[in-house]
Amino acid sequence: MTKTLKFKCTLESDIVLSQASSSEGNQKTLDFIPGNNFLGIVASELYADGSAESLEMFHSSKVRFGDAHPSVNGIRGLKVPASMYYPKLSSARKECYIHHLIDYDAVGIKDKQLKQCREGFYSFNASKGIFVDIQKNFTIKSAYDSQKRRSKDHQMFGYETLSKGLVMYFEVESELSDEANQTIINAICGKKHIGRSRSAEFGLVNIEQSDYKEMVSSGLDLATDYITIYADGRLIFFDENGESTYQPTADDLGVAGGAIDWARSQIRTFQYAPWNGKRHTYDTERCGIEKGSVFVIKPNAAACPKQSQYVGWYNNEGFGKVIYNPAFLKGCPNEPGKALFTLEDSKDERKVVSKEEKPASPLIDFLLNKQRLMECNQTVYEIVQDAVAQLEPYFRKGSFASQWGSIRNIAMISPDSRVLISYIDSYLSHGIAKDKWEERGRKKRLDDFMRANEDKDLQSIMINLASEMAKKCKAREEN
Repeated sequence: MTKTLKFKCTLESDIVLSQASSSEGNQKTLDFIPGNNFLGIVASELYADGSAESLEMFHSSKVRFGDAHPSVNGIRGLKVPASMYYPKLSSARKECYIHHLIDYDAVGIKDKQLKQCREGFYSFNASKGIFVDIQKNFTIKSAYDSQKRRSKDHQMFGYETLSKGLVMYFEVESELSDEANQTIINAICGKKHIGRSRSAEFGLVNIEQSDYKEMVSSGLDLATDYITIYADGRLIFFDENGESTYQPTADDLGVAGGAIDWARSQIRTFQYAPWNGKRHTYDTERCGIEKGSVFVIKPNAAACPKQSQYVGWYNNEGFGKVIYNPAFLKGCPNEPGKALFTLEDSKDERKVVSKEEKPASPLIDFLLNKQRLMECNQTVYEIVQDAVAQLEPYFRKGSFASQWGSIRNIAMISPDSRVLISYIDSYLSHGIAKDKWEERGRKKRLDDFMRANEDKDLQSIMINLASEMAKKCKAREEN
């Protein structure tokens, strides 16, 4: 009897899961964790004993370690189906169509210039697909010269990583005894390391048993009379000659006697050579069908499987899981071709960092300070420009350049706005400056201006205003 063990994987640090096995150039990361990582975790603890049970566990396909997908609200996400299309210059969140349900000759469809959805994971539930926001980082590293004890010259490389904090769900299907299943649980749970650069700062995850929701298979849609098969995992098939093939039969997909309608199907492919860490070499290159692909099958009286299952090869590493007739590939009854499910953005429930909090990076801190300074200076310049235009006509007669210079000196030594206003008032209310500043209401206008800007950066405002007024007054006096 098959038993499904469900697990939750939380990223305790950034992890590196490169899409390509090469080490040159910038390395793009996978947005899911392949099941062979979890197989490796269990094998590292249980394989060495060489018992018959361990051989059955890892080489018989009786234990299948599924891929870990990112999630939203406790619902395991799925790669966006390749059969979902959206109008050009729009988005799938606004309008989404199902390829095998579209009548491309219908009025208005050609004008939409439909494009295929290719990127992203969605958690499907209750006629909605919630977008899973997967945060990624990029890190630049250098190869290390152990003899010279420094970085090697001309050997820089970059890693794209999945960010710390991401929650992912996966399953392990087992046909072994309960005792063997408990052994797997004990081996896989806890703090583990996966991905590249595990000995550095990357790869720490915490795995624990946890239930979660996911999309399940359903019966044949009588309205359409065909079977849709969604690739939850990557699929690998071999033909009768033992060669990799991108054209499996309906029998290979679990629908015996059916026929694939390739015109309605949408598949994407991949190929890579897996690295064998035990033998320190690459294994045979694998060619297969990418997750998210959709097959449309004419049943020809064939029975439709009622449950999701694994097909093809390398099932123990997570390859081969398919879902039959998933609800998100059904169409809206009132609008032919349009998807029954609507796609929506996720609500970001992460903590919003206040702008007042100090950023973690000194560079970002420096740039934010520069930005705030520029914004503040721009405000000061605008205020000073308006003030000069208003005050300058009242200082066209008489000598005021030296007094504006004194006001500038007072502003530079004043600790706050209140003291600044008091010092300037005292200076202009005594001595030879008093009579000249009382004329034409010069002092009153300056007092009103300072009071109006008391709650702003009055020191900077008065320093700049006094400098500009001193220049204008000195230029007029020299002429």
